[in-house]
Amino acid sequence: MKKVIVFIVLSIVTFNTFVYAEGEYKNDLRATILGDYDSGDILYSQDADKVVEIASITKLMTYLVTMDKVSQGEISLDDIVTVSQKAADVGGSSFRLRKGEKLKLATLLESILIVSGNDSCVAIAEHIAGSEEEFVKMMNEKAKQIGLKSAIFLNTNGLPEEEGQNRMTAKDIFKLSRYVIKTYPQILETTKKTELYNKSRNFRKKNTNPILGKIENADGLKTGYTGKAGYCLVSTISVPQTDENQNPFRFIGIVMGARSSQERGTESIKLLKYGMDNFTKVKVLSKEKIISQIEVDKAIDKEVQVFPKKDLYLTVRKGADIRKKFLIYDDIKAPLKIGAVVGNIIISVDGEDVEKMDLVIRRDVESSNIIKIYFRRIMGLQIEPKESTLLI
Repeated sequence: MKKVIVFIVLSIVTFNTFVYAEGEYKNDLRATILGDYDSGDILYSQDADKVVEIASITKLMTYLVTMDKVSQGEISLDDIVTVSQKAADVGGSSFRLRKGEKLKLATLLESILIVSGNDSCVAIAEHIAGSEEEFVKMMNEKAKQIGLKSAIFLNTNGLPEEEGQNRMTAKDIFKLSRYVIKTYPQILETTKKTELYNKSRNFRKKNTNPILGKIENADGLKTGYTGKAGYCLVSTISVPQTDENQNPFRFIGIVMGARSSQERGTESIKLLKYGMDNFTKVKVLSKEKIISQIEVDKAIDKEVQVFPKKDLYLTVRKGADIRKKFLIYDDIKAPLKIGAVVGNIIISVDGEDVEKMDLVIRRDVESSNIIKIYFRRIMGLQIEPKESTLLI
């Protein structure tokens, strides 16, 4: 179909009740990202393409590979894992495993997410793949599969090796975090726990995540530390709906290379609050809301309602100028089937086009016979299309 502008909608949607936060968020960390979980949009970044050591953030991939095996039915969370000497000997953050000890796989997974158990990672890897080395091959293969081009995994837990450390860019860490939460959202039920308590093993330890309980609605995700990586954190927070214009959404914040655990927590909270102070998520289009009524040549009905193909939500700066214009094809003729595309709508934010969506009809449009068409024309019932300006 040839496309011409038949109708133009210039819709201005501003949220002047919101106030921009003073100044931009700044830090001197190795890398930083603030992103919108739903859309994947990066709202703030600093050195996001720099490959850095990721320490125990590695365990997100260990969790992902394990849960893939569970979802494929190859193993079960109720599997009993027997701890080897190698696993029991692993240093750093640990679940204090002992050789010969038997624990459920689910318990070990909790320990890697809540208390960052390095020993549990090795026990899990040996149970699934026979050795940590074979499991690491699976991790690197999964990284390629989901498009983590910078990822290099040498082990399952992020501890330093003679040949180096596990590495990735902050941008790929963001991609991995989104993928894990989307694929296995139950991870948040574990990562929001403030401590891990195992009565039978007399084990109690606080979650390594320093922002839990310090910022409302924080529920994850993973800490990391080595001398070379510094103190790192992938944090996430759900932002509830606060008014009719804003919709619930989720931020993911990443800070890499803080100089202390305290700085890691402080900078993560500052980053998330920067997001909440400056951004909002709005429903820009509703698939149930009529955009316009158009005339269809040779149709029984004089006018046909046009709708966006689907709902559209955007995360934008508070106070953003959101404009919409729609374009209708100029040679639309009956008959038409439900869902037929009759044009498109373009959304711009602060003068920049950001989204384009098809416009569709939501019912069949039947052809009129020649007699009805003739009488409509002679009675002047057909209305020439003209330019319109509306507020949606």
